[in-house]
Amino acid sequence: MQAIQLLHTKKVYKKKFNAKFKEHFFAYLFIAIPVLGFLMFTAYALGYSLFMSMTNFNAIKGTYKFVGFENYIDIFKEENFRTATLNTILMLASIPVGVFIGLILAVYLKRLAKGRTLLTILFYLPAVTSSIAIMIVFKELFKNGESGLINSLFGTKLNWISNDPWLIKIAIVIKNVWAGIGGTMILYLAGLNNIPDSYYEVARVQGASRWQQFVDITLPMSNSTSFYLIVTGVISGLQNYADSQVMGAGLPGARTIVYYIWNYGINQSRYGWASAASILLAIIILCITIILFSKSNIFKDVRK
Repeated sequence: MQAIQLLHTKKVYKKKFNAKFKEHFFAYLFIAIPVLGFLMFTAYALGYSLFMSMTNFNAIKGTYKFVGFENYIDIFKEENFRTATLNTILMLASIPVGVFIGLILAVYLKRLAKGRTLLTILFYLPAVTSSIAIMIVFKELFKNGESGLINSLFGTKLNWISNDPWLIKIAIVIKNVWAGIGGTMILYLAGLNNIPDSYYEVARVQGASRWQQFVDITLPMSNSTSFYLIVTGVISGLQNYADSQVMGAGLPGARTIVYYIWNYGINQSRYGWASAASILLAIIILCITIILFSKSNIFKDVRK
C-alpha cells in the first residue's frame, strides 16, 4: 500500500514538475527574444561605438589606431560641434510651444458641443502624414523671395531657407509645432476625458472662473501627460536629422548633432570621430532625461 502511494506521489510530483518546467521554459523563451535583440542590436552596437570612438579607423586598410580620448577632446574644441549642439537645443523650442497649443486645443475640443469629431480628425492629420512630405511642403511655404506663400501672405521678402542662422531655425520650429500638435492634442484629450466632471462642477459652484478651473484642475490633472510629452519630445528632438537634411538643406543654421555625426561618419568616413560624437549625444540625452525625471513631481510621487 505504501509503495502504491509512493508511486502515485512520484507521478503527481513528476506531472507538476513537467508542467512547471514547460511554463518556465516558454516564459524564458519569450523573455529571451527581446533580450537577445537588445544584446545584438543595442548593447553590442553601443560597445562597438565606444571602442570605435577611441580609435582612428582606416576604412581602406581596415586598421585601427588607438587614440584614447583624443577624439572627444578634439570634438569639444571644434566649432562645428558646438554650433550643431546649440542648433539642436534651440530647435527644441518647438516642444513647449507645441505642448501648450496641443493642450489648449484639447480643452477647446473637450468643451465643444458640435463638430468635435471632424475637428479632431483635421487637427490629427499631420500626425499620420509623412514627415518628409511635411518638410517638403513647408520648404515651399517658406520659399525665399516673393514666390514663397509665407512671404506673399505677409508682404515680406525674407530668405527663410538661407545662411541666416535664425530665420531657418524659426521656420523649422514652426513646422515642428504644426506637425506635432495632432499627436499632442490626442494624448491631452484622452487625459482630459479621465478627469471627473464633478471637479469642475464643484469649482463652478464655488465661483471659480474658467481660467481658475484650467489652472487649478486641468493643468495639475494633466501633469503626467505633459511630463511624457516633454521627455519623449526632448529625446526625439535631440536625435533630429531629417530637418537638417531635407528642410534645412544642410545649411549651417540647421545642422544638428545627428547631422554632424552623419557628415563625419558617412560623408567623410571618419568613423572614430563620428562614434565619439554619438557617445557624447547619448550622454547628453541621458543627462537631460535624468534631470527631467529628478525635477518632475510625477517621478517623485512614483518613488514615494
